[in-house]
Amino acid sequence: MSNRTFACLDFKKLQRKDQNMPAFFCPHCGKESIRVHWKLRVPSPRKIKKWNLFWSRYLSELRQLKEFYAKRGAATLYLPLLNQEHRRTDD
Repeated sequence: MSNRTFACLDFKKLQRKDQNMPAFFCPHCGKESIRVHWKLRVPSPRKIKKWNLFWSRYLSELRQLKEFYAKRGAATLYLPLLNQEHRRTDD
């Protein structure tokens, strides 16, 4: 079985858990951790600038993707961090 990275941003902790888990809760604070896309490498929490830049970009792209699927905004969406392009097909 493959694993997926889950991150707690409050405690700056990364956990590797089974990819089939629907959610993982941080053992330190009990909040739900963020599931990271399997193609991405998360920088070390010790490298503060890289860590903060990665999370601001990643969370921004997740918000853009959520808005795209809610059918708000443009008909195409490119996410550079995830290296994905999404096109809306009108039904």
